[in-house]
Amino acid sequence: MSKALITDKEYRRFENIIFKVWRVYEFGENEFTQAETEHINKVFEQLNAEHPRECKIMVRHHLKRVYYTTMAREQGVSGGYIRKLAKNGAYYFLQHYDDK
Repeated sequence: MSKALITDKEYRRFENIIFKVWRVYEFGENEFTQAETEHINKVFEQLNAEHPRECKIMVRHHLKRVYYTTMAREQGVSGGYIRKLAKNGAYYFLQHYDDK
């Protein structure tokens, strides 16, 4: 299996952003400005349009707290493959996020 596209440093930056998004999703604690919120929504829309599988896996794992192994069982693939798709989704997310 090939390696994920994202580096550890970039993935950590992604996790920091998505943690803030999760806090909005879960608790309503919004640390974003209106412009940042709109930008993140556009990023998710673009990501879903271009890479729907990676986006859905990423959203389910990071926002809805579904384990990779659960998704792997549902789809009949390995947990490592699902993890790689989620990391690639994070890579695509950051590409769109940085294209302000």
